[in-house]
Amino acid sequence: MSNSKLIGDFKLLREHCILLRQNYNTYTGLFNEENRELLGQVAPTFFSDLAEIMHRDWILQNCKLMDPATTKVRGNIFENITIKLINEQLETCGLFGQEINDLSQKLLEYGDKIKPARHKRLAHFDREHHVNNITLGKTTEEELFEFLNNIQIYCDKVGIAADVGSLDFSGSGCSGDVLDLIKHLRSRK
Repeated sequence: MSNSKLIGDFKLLREHCILLRQNYNTYTGLFNEENRELLGQVAPTFFSDLAEIMHRDWILQNCKLMDPATTKVRGNIFENITIKLINEQLETCGLFGQEINDLSQKLLEYGDKIKPARHKRLAHFDREHHVNNITLGKTTEEELFEFLNNIQIYCDKVGIAADVGSLDFSGSGCSGDVLDLIKHLRSRK
């Protein structure tokens, strides 16, 4: 395998991580305690529905990163752009080090906590968990912040190892974002 395949696949994975972070930033910018009353006055059902949709998407999009490197369907093998695929490619190229391995394990551990929510609630409508209202995929705020930090560091370390470089994607504000929406809603009060 060439480094160009690794670089291309890594860039796809990093773009996915950037979107994850943007979605997290949008969610927290919108649904923080400071905005609760405002959103409730403007359109409580709409914002409640939107929060639920964003929460489900967060689980699905994060779990994609944790999937196996390949999936076999009717005898055909398909690669998945995942942490495991990137790690396999890094190893093949002699670029997989202990630090990336440690970060990967932490990310995959987070994934192991939220995967039951995808498998039993989102990807499949598991009767027992639904009828009994069993909570799945619960993590602490600390675990969430650690995941966000680790995904940034993982992408930076892999980017450096693959000679692509690091890229800070922790901030994602731009014109027309959630902050502009909140500002507009506040000005209409």
